[in-house]
Amino acid sequence: MLTLTFLFLTTLSENNTKPPLLPKVFTLSTIMLLFSSYSISKTLAAFKKDSFDLLLQSTITTAVISSLFILTQIVGLHSLYKTGYFQSMPFNSLYFTSLTAFHLAHIIIVTSYLIYLTYKAYHRSHDMVDSLLFFSDSNIFQKLNSATILCHYNNFSWLALFLLFLFSF
Repeated sequence: MLTLTFLFLTTLSENNTKPPLLPKVFTLSTIMLLFSSYSISKTLAAFKKDSFDLLLQSTITTAVISSLFILTQIVGLHSLYKTGYFQSMPFNSLYFTSLTAFHLAHIIIVTSYLIYLTYKAYHRSHDMVDSLLFFSDSNIFQKLNSATILCHYNNFSWLALFLLFLFSF
């Protein structure tokens, strides 16, 4: 991803045409990711408090916000396509699309993982013995911790890309 970012900046500086304005929907998607960082940060606290309700609420909220982020990214890319950006600057648009696609792929993977963890937690919450053992299982804590770290990493990566795109457009 770092290589694509470097190539994007290099071809952008070599290109004499001015790229279009970044669609406002990308700002909305960035705000969404800030809210998803907040909601995913509550997951580990809910696990430590032995609260299925808070745990499910935070993972579901994060998964919904991440899904809305994906939708806003698609809308933003469609808006850029309508401006002719992808036809006028093939190299820049290729790098821009690749960076966005890699990030979207990571978001989809993390969102799928969150949905899986939510599903497992929901089913374990309905079994009396499983629900007692759930919060003492260190593997589950590690999985939730990994999901939290991945979410924060993806959100930070998008924030860096957004700022790069904002100031280069």
